[in-house]
Amino acid sequence: MKAIVRIALMTLLMGLCTLHAQKLPKKTSVNISQTPKIDLSTKTITKPQRIEVKKFEGLEAEQIAKFPATTYDRSALLKLRFNKSWEIGPGRMSDKDMKVVSYFGKYEQSPRYISVHPENKYYPRLNNGAPGFLPEMRYLVLQFNPEAGQRYRVIIKLKPGDYGNKKVMTNVTGRYNETWFINNQYDEIMFDFIGGNKEIKISPIIAGTENHYIKYEPLEIQKIKIDRIDQ
Repeated sequence: MKAIVRIALMTLLMGLCTLHAQKLPKKTSVNISQTPKIDLSTKTITKPQRIEVKKFEGLEAEQIAKFPATTYDRSALLKLRFNKSWEIGPGRMSDKDMKVVSYFGKYEQSPRYISVHPENKYYPRLNNGAPGFLPEMRYLVLQFNPEAGQRYRVIIKLKPGDYGNKKVMTNVTGRYNETWFINNQYDEIMFDFIGGNKEIKISPIIAGTENHYIKYEPLEIQKIKIDRIDQ
């Protein structure tokens, strides 16, 4: 009789343990390597036409002049709220941790513009062996310390002029060149980008091709303003 009672109690205890185990929450495992990556490019308004610097260096003059440029949404960019700004101009070549570290140009008689000129290089065998000079692109280079992953807006105000169908090339990534149409109505270039590289490069004006070389024009800058976007 005692053996029967003992067996009944053991059966009851095993049943209770099984029921309790079924009610416990199951463990979930998280594979960190499978965490989806955030595409930072979706955080910007402007979607520039890009070309890798290595590929760009191998293009012919006519190909560079015909490289597609991007038209930006000025109204949308101006609506972005910002919480910090940097500003560069002829009389102020540094602001906080941003400064001009290299540019090829000259001031006008009244120092109102930073003029970024192409550089003329001498080629002894140009057209049918005749000597001559061809312009080559030079950049204005800003040294900057943007926060990685942070969004910024760039506004480049130019000397008033005729900029119809003219372009400027920039580099904010270190790896890619981006090409922008100059806004002929407001005499400016504007875009936003995600911080990463510590240099911002701005080219002279690309105005077409002539006699197998790129037609460059000076880019005369009134001011460059960079805003840290309030995200």
